[in-house]
Amino acid sequence: MSHIKKALERAKAERLQQAVVADVPADKPEQQQEQDVALCYTKTCVVDVPKEKLFKNRIVALDESNPISDQFKLLRTHVFQRTRPRKWNTIQISGFGDGEGKSLVAVNLALSIANDARQTTLLADLDFRRPSVQRLLGLGSKTPGLKSYFLDGAPLDELFINPGIPKLSVLLAGGRMSHATELLGSPKMEALIRELKQRYADRYVILDTPGINVCPDPLVISEYVDCILLVARAERTSQENLKTALERLPKEKILGIVLNDVGPDQMGSYY
Repeated sequence: MSHIKKALERAKAERLQQAVVADVPADKPEQQQEQDVALCYTKTCVVDVPKEKLFKNRIVALDESNPISDQFKLLRTHVFQRTRPRKWNTIQISGFGDGEGKSLVAVNLALSIANDARQTTLLADLDFRRPSVQRLLGLGSKTPGLKSYFLDGAPLDELFINPGIPKLSVLLAGGRMSHATELLGSPKMEALIRELKQRYADRYVILDTPGINVCPDPLVISEYVDCILLVARAERTSQENLKTALERLPKEKILGIVLNDVGPDQMGSYY
């Protein structure tokens, strides 16, 4: 019996005992029950991260008082418009070089998508050379991740984390790894991304990866994903870096380019 089937049976039994496990009416279709039970995080480790800590780390997608939150809602809308008609749900996020804020954009976009009524989100840190999702979300430095999955054979289901944000699951890198390019190009990595893509129909999978011109890793990952969102930084990303990266990537997969670190006077306001 699959894990989801077991979870369904557990949830049904506990509902009969009037235990509060999930808000899943018994007359819901079985497929919808599977999705709702999954959102109870019966196996996922729940780590409640204070919003103040997120805001301090510039994770502002859920801060309605911050005007940048609207910018991520706008980005989310553009992503939906481009991906939903094509049924794309795996999005690789990369920079052109380093220090452009691609991880910051990845985390904020993942939170913004999770905040949409129709979607759930999985954020996976595939930057094994300089992982930063863990730090941005304020999670402990010893929190396990995909490094344990690949090197130690840790079960994938034991590595998912919910940072106290509904409809968001996170897979951390779990530390730096040598020979990252060979690992990312392995059949196990390809199978992993295929599994993450197909597990839930309503889920977007956001993959944080290194800059295109930094190392081969993001080019390897680009073979597995539906589309790629690139992050440039104002006053930092050079035209040469931008041109080189665009020449290396499959043009049909480029979703667009996000310009990061734009001054508030350039964003405008509707107030």
